[in-house]
Amino acid sequence: MPIITTYPFKKAPLNEKDEIIISDSQSSSPNLKTKTTNIDALSKIINLKSTFVFSQSVPSATWTVIHDLNKFPSVTVVNSHKEEVIGDLKYNTTNQLTLTFSAPFSGQAYIN
Repeated sequence: MPIITTYPFKKAPLNEKDEIIISDSQSSSPNLKTKTTNIDALSKIINLKSTFVFSQSVPSATWTVIHDLNKFPSVTVVNSHKEEVIGDLKYNTTNQLTLTFSAPFSGQAYIN
């Protein structure tokens, strides 16, 4: 089980530059045993891994999105003018979804 702590130990509040030590004592990989980072770097990785932006460059009324987030994420769609668009959302799997709209258009889906 991973252990996450600060060095030196600090209860709270933490700031973005506090050093964090992450250790997985059960890992058989020497590369995963102990890592040092800070909250700022860790939050950037978490945000990067938990958000996906899908771009539909060719107008279409059906968008099939493979996001690989391994969850049923929230979805916000905007057209090429950055106006929010409402459509039907179907979760095909935890890594794929289909968006269906009443008319074809291009834009982006923000998935997190």
